[in-house]
Amino acid sequence: MNAKKITRTFCLAFAAIIFAAPAYGQFAEDALRFSQLGLGVGARSLGMGNATVGFVSDYSALFWNPAGLATIRSYEFSVGLTGQNYGNDVTYLGVNNKTTNTSTTLNNLGFVYPVPTRRGALTFAFGYGRVNDYASYVTFDGFNSTNSIVQSMIPGTNLFGLSSSARKDLLDGNIPYQLYLAEIDSARGLLTPMVTGRVKQEATVSEGGGLNHWSFGGAMDIAQDLSVGAGFNIVSGSYAYDRQFIEDDIQNVYNIYDPNNFQTDFGRFVFESTINSDISGYNALFGLMYRKQGVMKFGLAVRTPTIYQIEETFSDDGRSTFDNGDNYDIRFSSSTKYKITTPIVFSGGASFQLGEWLAVAGDAEYIDWTQMQFTTDNPDLIEENRVIKRVFRPTTNLRGGAELTLWDLGLKLRGGMVWNPSPYKADAGDKNFDQLYYTAGVGLMVDGNTTLNLAYALGTWKTFRDNYYLSSIPNPSRTSERINTNNVNVTLSYRF
Repeated sequence: MNAKKITRTFCLAFAAIIFAAPAYGQFAEDALRFSQLGLGVGARSLGMGNATVGFVSDYSALFWNPAGLATIRSYEFSVGLTGQNYGNDVTYLGVNNKTTNTSTTLNNLGFVYPVPTRRGALTFAFGYGRVNDYASYVTFDGFNSTNSIVQSMIPGTNLFGLSSSARKDLLDGNIPYQLYLAEIDSARGLLTPMVTGRVKQEATVSEGGGLNHWSFGGAMDIAQDLSVGAGFNIVSGSYAYDRQFIEDDIQNVYNIYDPNNFQTDFGRFVFESTINSDISGYNALFGLMYRKQGVMKFGLAVRTPTIYQIEETFSDDGRSTFDNGDNYDIRFSSSTKYKITTPIVFSGGASFQLGEWLAVAGDAEYIDWTQMQFTTDNPDLIEENRVIKRVFRPTTNLRGGAELTLWDLGLKLRGGMVWNPSPYKADAGDKNFDQLYYTAGVGLMVDGNTTLNLAYALGTWKTFRDNYYLSSIPNPSRTSERINTNNVNVTLSYRF
């Protein structure tokens, strides 16, 4: 999970396996992942720190403020590519690892069609935009002297208080028990883990996929220098999660073998979790823009909640190996469907033309993250809606930028910043968990019709990852991570 992703990353499969075989893999963090958009569409916008609501005047207006389409009086074709480098400097149990991951995607492809009018403007646009990427990769390792992932998979249920069929279902679905990593304490009626710490732990977590908007919209002048616009977005996408977590008895702590009793000659435990989601949905974007030619622009935009339909398959695989050569494996897999509703987004922005050579712009974007919601009959997901209300908070994202025009050279130089506060209540006092991006860009008039825009964004923030949970030990397996992203966007526009 990442940057363009959520501020915090959590293990997605553990709540289910603590009690039995996996039943679902959805948490509040899943709703947040699909509710957040990334760095958006268009190199010109990115170079300006995405300060677009009161500034945008190209195809990317369809994704930021569709009222800006009314400023386009020529046909426009736009195509853009994005390259991303995702870096993670992670510390786990005193050991530091640095990992990177790269991806290249089509950022936008679209067309703007202005309708000839005698007065005012009427403009339509349609096309494709890549609004978020989930590509990330992290690996970490360390020696855990106090606890094990096996303990997190052991339910606290008194087995003797269950019916025989319920007890069988619980044990059949419990990975440690099936892999001879846990036994039944006949005196207390509890499942007891064999591995309780003093193991080397290592993990690899990778994510992939992204969100796409297939958009159609338009704008029109309703008064002199005042335009309104609307866009409708069909959302498609995917999300893939793959984690391998390994524990090794490198110090040979577990070295006793009794064929007539519980095996304790533990060697290695490998636990693998995968999630694959197909995403579909829709939303709408409405905008208004006031223009005072050559002086300033003021814009407002409202993005309706996105209604997502998620179809998900997931699996948990476990393998155990013992010093005497015995090995066991088991696999659970399932699928589910659910819906997510994202928060409504309110944006406002203004830009000012300071002479013929300099423009400055700024945006504010308000989002109440407590409005995220799962729509389902599943009582566990209904509980996640309560978690959302407790854990998240409203935030105001701020964006700003400037554009310097060098007429003699046919160049435009741009720079900007993006500040996205963490949506978690617990992070309110620590700015290190806020996403901060520094952007720069350049625009080149290739000829009278063709413009090439290039933008770069450097992002940085902190996060952490809880790999599993134990009621008796706070943060038993937590990483500390520093995320650094490098994004390059190249957009070619042709007007005729």
